[in-house]
Amino acid sequence: MKGFVFVAPVRGFCSGVERAIKLVEEALQNGPFPVRVLHEIVHNEHVVESFRSRGVVFSEELDPSWSGGTLIFSAHGVSREIEETARKMNVHLLDATCPIVKGVHRRAAELEGEGCSLILIGKRSHREIEGVIGRLKKTPYIVETPEDLCRLPVSPEGRWACLTQTTLSADDCAGLFKALEQRIPGIRIGSGICGATAARQKAVRELAALCTTIVVIGSPGSSNSRKLRDVAESCGRRALLISCADELNPADLPAGNIGVTSGASAPEYLLRETVEKLCSAGWIERSPEDFSGRRPD
Repeated sequence: MKGFVFVAPVRGFCSGVERAIKLVEEALQNGPFPVRVLHEIVHNEHVVESFRSRGVVFSEELDPSWSGGTLIFSAHGVSREIEETARKMNVHLLDATCPIVKGVHRRAAELEGEGCSLILIGKRSHREIEGVIGRLKKTPYIVETPEDLCRLPVSPEGRWACLTQTTLSADDCAGLFKALEQRIPGIRIGSGICGATAARQKAVRELAALCTTIVVIGSPGSSNSRKLRDVAESCGRRALLISCADELNPADLPAGNIGVTSGASAPEYLLRETVEKLCSAGWIERSPEDFSGRRPD
């Protein structure tokens, strides 16, 4: 035996992803056709390719000339301009934007309406951040790293507020929140990190107490999946981010316990295939609950 395999009890699809995928499934069953999705419905190539093979058309840009069929917004949300344009088109429109992201949209607009200068913590190029920016009249300040804080006004005046991308690490944001409060006394901090993201990160920390290696199933383009890997590494564990079992070579892994989890947009079957591959190579799957409070030998 090479060790135990522990699967995170909290993993995989979140409710927002489940809702988005359900909307596409229903459109494929009921039409009207063709079914088009603006951007990737979720950040997972296996999910996208599965839908594409069944006739779903994915597009990176909105084409106002589209007529007929179904148009679905991805789970990451869109700008107000894109939404207003789409609602004028001759299509059956479905909005798969995650409700948590919708909440960030509303809160950002409210804070701007109250006269706040807004700071968004997140990736500039992420669809979610682009969607939030597109809901505001004034471009907010984007903070990805502590170095970005230096680009804020030297003597910030007036009312300030901060929101975050929903898929970030709570630990990373805590440091940025503290730095912002020192830089801008009185700033209103409102974390947008969703509960599902935080729960999956917490589960990785618990796996790290039992394992020397953590394997995360998820797309490299998935922010929440990358953060799960980062959380494992912050616990001092070797961490791998793979999109599927084909990318894993058990011979490259040292003997010892392995934790396996999956990002919020990764299908469960991808995780099970990975666990089965590890078990075929000499690991034995056990439940983390079997070793509650103690590290297995």
